[in-house]
Amino acid sequence: MVSALALAFIITPPLPHNGRVLHRAPAAVASGTGDDALHKAPTAEQGRALATVQPSPGLQPREIIDYMLSALHKSNLDSPSARFGCEVALRFLAPSNPASKASPQRFADYLGQTWYQPLLRWNEYRWEGDLTLLGEREAFQQVSVRGSPDEPWVSVRWILVRVPFYGTTDQWMVEAVFVEEPDGAATEMPLMPRATDPDGAPGSISAEELRILRDARTEGPGDVVLKVMRAIRQLDEPYPLHGCEVAIRYCSPTNRASRLSPQAFAQYLSEPWYSILTDWDDIELEEPDELDDAGTSVSQDVLVKRADDESYTVVNWMLSRYSGRWLMDALSIN
Repeated sequence: MVSALALAFIITPPLPHNGRVLHRAPAAVASGTGDDALHKAPTAEQGRALATVQPSPGLQPREIIDYMLSALHKSNLDSPSARFGCEVALRFLAPSNPASKASPQRFADYLGQTWYQPLLRWNEYRWEGDLTLLGEREAFQQVSVRGSPDEPWVSVRWILVRVPFYGTTDQWMVEAVFVEEPDGAATEMPLMPRATDPDGAPGSISAEELRILRDARTEGPGDVVLKVMRAIRQLDEPYPLHGCEVAIRYCSPTNRASRLSPQAFAQYLSEPWYSILTDWDDIELEEPDELDDAGTSVSQDVLVKRADDESYTVVNWMLSRYSGRWLMDALSIN
């Protein structure tokens, strides 16, 4: 997912200062000062200004994040026209983000997944820690969002990259966005490490967590299938319906199961033809088929067997890449 807003194409590159990237005052209304300020929901005037904003080498990463959050806010998502916020957001996706090629409607379907709702429902956000430069062409920023003062903060982590701008300079664009996820057990290499302060607010990311966050984008189709199969096999570990939460998290936006609650997902698994997914004893991962011509879809078989079965059952998974991650479109059991 992705990013933001500008007033003009200003041909000046970002200016580094003491390891941080300088940023102009954000567009959202802020209360307080500095990184502790609470940034409020966009005003109607700020929403109208989104219609003319475009990427620019003069925009800094925090400005891009601010504009992105404004575009995705529920007040702007479908106003003044259907999928308006999606159109704005798509302008600022890096070419390396597969969602950059999506239509506004497809992008809206993607945002309809449960774990992205905090990006649409927020009414306050705050910066968590400094902007972190990862070499010369990549940046990381953690943000916390919430829908109201009595709701818990949700961690949203942004990866931005510098993209060539007409061969003369670079501009920041969003490569990926990770919203706090339900499958974040510390031993599972989560996309959203749950670093927290004593008061429960998201804390600063450590170097090790940052490595995990970046490496998680390299999960292959087989890694995803095995993670989901093992989670479903231990459905209620480490807490009830955890396996369903993991499976839903890895369903693609085209998979209707991505919109199910863990309870509804568990109902599906109770059907007799799905029982092999919850009570297998042996598992073998097959070599995946070759990628499609676009390199974004693949078929992955996994063989499972109960201890008393004479033969293996083949579970076929169809997966596609979304925002650089492999997610499950469908499965069939043979």
